[in-house]
Amino acid sequence: MGKNKALLKFKESLFIEIAMNAFENFEEIIIIANDKDPYLKYNIKVYSDIIKDIGPIGGIYTALNYSKYDIVVVACDMPYINSEVLNAIGSKMSKESIISITDKQIQPLCSGYKKNILNIVKNCIDVGEYKLLNFIDKIDKEFLYFDNKKKCFDNINTVEDYNQLNL
Repeated sequence: MGKNKALLKFKESLFIEIAMNAFENFEEIIIIANDKDPYLKYNIKVYSDIIKDIGPIGGIYTALNYSKYDIVVVACDMPYINSEVLNAIGSKMSKESIISITDKQIQPLCSGYKKNILNIVKNCIDVGEYKLLNFIDKIDKEFLYFDNKKKCFDNINTVEDYNQLNL
């Protein structure tokens, strides 16, 4: 994309603001970002990856370390995400992590993770298994199907995706 996707605008809000608003019913919101400065104005906790340059697994590991609670993760490039989806994930997390599925695809960057999986995530990192599906295979989990909410999981990866979004 060539720029920080969290700071892209959709309608009247930045992507990061859309994500933060979707967490309106959550007690704690944290942002994991390599550059903290753009987020300081929001008066929420912002952390840099504990282990850098390993992709999303590093963000999940960092969030699990710093959060007071189990976490619900949302990628910053999901402009259609909403509180209904996040509340559903959060409310289902009792004993196990909740992995979202839409259109038969696992959505690891919009799922819920229990703090008790921290060692499993760290073990994957230690052996160089950075793919999210590798650690998801190793954790206790339930699946939550959102086939009627597929658009909520759309993410923006390219300039073309973004240009289509703003039509």
